Amino acid sequence: MMADGKFAVDLEALAGSASHVTGQAEDLAIAHLASDNRIEAAQRGWVGSSAAALSIKAAAWLETSRTLLTRVGGHAMALHSEGIAFAAMERQGSDALRAVGLAPGGTAGSAGA
Repeated sequence: MMADGKFAVDLEALAGSASHVTGQAEDLAIAHLASDNRIEAAQRGWVGSSAAALSIKAAAWLETSRTLLTRVGGHAMALHSEGIAFAAMERQGSDALRAVGLAPGGTAGSAGA
């Protein structure tokens, strides 16, 4: 978000978004696993060219599923990582400002006045 022309990050909102995406990724993984299991169970009753066609299609679906789950998981990890990075940056900036205020002749305010 922008505040007075400066970029600002709401760390709580970022952490909440990361957790939300992680939960969605877990739900998606569970749903895909259940679907994969149902497809595998259904394959047992198929024979001949129908069984071969279903097997090929199921393999394609499985690969698509893995790709999508990897992407969503990557987004969740990126959100968590960026939250950590922003928090560290904010802490470093805060420490730097505190150091200026504690230095002899510091100009960061009137802590001793």
